[in-house]
Amino acid sequence: MAIYITMFVVSTMFLSFAEHKKGMGSKCLTVVGLALPICIAGFRKSGIGTDTEVYVNVLFDAANNSTSFFDYLSKYVYSSFQYKSVMNWEIGYNVLLYLATKLTGTIQGVFFLTHFLIITFIYKGLKEYGNSISTAYGMLVFYFMFYGSSLNAMRQWLAIAIIFWGTHFLYRQQNWKFFITIVIAILFHNSAIIGVVIYIIYKYMNQAKKKRKILINGSQLSTDTQKILMVVVIGIICLLCINIIGSILASISGVFARYVRIYLSGDVSIMSMQIVRRIPIILLVFINWTRLKARPSNSLFLTSMLIVDTLISQLGGITAQSSRMGYFFSIYEAILIPEVIIANKGNKKILYFLLIVLFLFVGFYYDNVLMGRSEIIPYMFYFN
Repeated sequence: MAIYITMFVVSTMFLSFAEHKKGMGSKCLTVVGLALPICIAGFRKSGIGTDTEVYVNVLFDAANNSTSFFDYLSKYVYSSFQYKSVMNWEIGYNVLLYLATKLTGTIQGVFFLTHFLIITFIYKGLKEYGNSISTAYGMLVFYFMFYGSSLNAMRQWLAIAIIFWGTHFLYRQQNWKFFITIVIAILFHNSAIIGVVIYIIYKYMNQAKKKRKILINGSQLSTDTQKILMVVVIGIICLLCINIIGSILASISGVFARYVRIYLSGDVSIMSMQIVRRIPIILLVFINWTRLKARPSNSLFLTSMLIVDTLISQLGGITAQSSRMGYFFSIYEAILIPEVIIANKGNKKILYFLLIVLFLFVGFYYDNVLMGRSEIIPYMFYFN
């Protein structure tokens, strides 16, 4: 675990220094800061990250032994105790893996290029958000909360990173560009269709809507509160009707049918631990809500992403992989959490930073050391 924590801290320091520099100095510090997580991912041994053995290794062998890209696509590989066509995996990922294999001749080249794209898109997504937050803080949140998972669910994280970056098109009201982003992300993982849900929520949260008076015990609910409650209610209804939604999706496409069978077929049960671990962030947002609203941010949208992630985490009762879909929403905490820190000043800002780092460390330790999720610990270099 030490190698990860060290990398998280050192990378964040370089990125933080870069924020206070200009010109070539800033660029050099940024490159070094981002190179560290890319290299840790690239130089790891196959097996560090469950999916490296589930499909990356076998696809690498197929690509390495193929005479052309079309020859590669025609091959069958043994994965998850059965033979599957290479075409079972998304074409975008197949292109990426094939090019990395032929250019480098090593599976480490595949790992390196994959995380070069993931880290770059996440960082660019934070930069595109604007100067209102610290990208160093944002990357620190990504490292502790999501880096371990990205070493496992690489295809999905490519899709998540692309959509996260593409969200800036919504900020600029360039909706058609965001939909192109969704299409590109789907080329790496079909679950990126969730980007449509993100689009709908963003538009709902940012629409100029005539105020409606809703009274509870004589107190009028604000428009923002009404919107948040609507997301909660619709989210709960969707959870309760998950099998119906799955049936509808399965009827649209055979590809969706396969994912529905894997991720949405079953009964939803309350995953209390998933709720408990999100309560600190929910409380921080609630306590700092007035400050967040006063900042030039999409706090309403970001908060809705936190809520949807909390609800989707309950799909973990179906399979451990089902809750992965929540990553498309929880990645926005890499913006929301820095917003909470920056919204405060002086000693309170330092206190929030230290508490959040402690919270992130405990979460990383629980997931990756105690629970052994993603199988990234112990870390081993490829030459070990």
